[in-house]
Amino acid sequence: MEQAVVYNIQRMSTKDGPGLRTTVFLKGCPLRCQWCSNPESQSFTPELMVFENLCSGCGHCMEVCPEKAVVKVGDVYNRDMEKCTHCGACVPDCPTKARVMSGESMDVDRVMTEIRKDALFYANSDGGVTIGGGEPTCGGTFLLELLAQCRAEGYDTCLDTCGFCPPEFFGRVVALTDRMLFDCKHMQTEEHKRLTGQDNTLILANLKTALASSARVSIRVPLIPDRNDSEENIRAMADFLKEYAVSEVDVMPYHAFGRNKYAALRREYPDIPSYSAEHLNSILKRFSDCGLKAVIA
Repeated sequence: MEQAVVYNIQRMSTKDGPGLRTTVFLKGCPLRCQWCSNPESQSFTPELMVFENLCSGCGHCMEVCPEKAVVKVGDVYNRDMEKCTHCGACVPDCPTKARVMSGESMDVDRVMTEIRKDALFYANSDGGVTIGGGEPTCGGTFLLELLAQCRAEGYDTCLDTCGFCPPEFFGRVVALTDRMLFDCKHMQTEEHKRLTGQDNTLILANLKTALASSARVSIRVPLIPDRNDSEENIRAMADFLKEYAVSEVDVMPYHAFGRNKYAALRREYPDIPSYSAEHLNSILKRFSDCGLKAVIA
């Protein structure tokens, strides 16, 4: 049976589609968005995260690390990134949960066992199952099998995607998906590549496929100061969506909630300012001026 690395299964979610949902987050993404708030979702392999603010300084991690990768920094313990193999041996011995593994290999049966726990809530709330990431289409055959099994058991299926994958595969995914949350980041090809590491050629082709399908598609716009909130980009987005009778988008203003995750992965946090209320309102007006209703997601 196919497997994938899953870094979270969130039950009783109300933010990833209608009703109460179980959201399965697959690890791995081909994009490197400058503003990513979930850096632990980017790598395709399990990773050790160390939250220094939770460390009690007991030193158990240093005793059990097979690679001698644990180092003391002041009163707390972190790791030498060149020596750490992300084996997770130090995790069970951490009494304060300062050390956690992000990502675990799971097969479809195991994921379905978690999904079935809330089946009653899906039925009573018009909810269902959402597959996100990372980028869930990187799950390949695992994703197809998981969606097919959810369909077979009568669960509403939703894909939270950036749309970056081969069009042939995306067509197979669409056929198994009741609805989509589709990210729309930037309309200009080279600027999209500068901001995310990939151009948007495949993304726009797959967005057209999604919008022309029977799936219910919600457009989500991660709104980032001075990156994609210009009138030019918003107007280009509105003109593109107008061809498919889309007049409303879900806007997700930039926030700094992922700062502690970057520190836990020993990665530099992106220097992006948050919106003031006044600034955000002025940007939202650009959407309405272009004929798009912007709803804060």
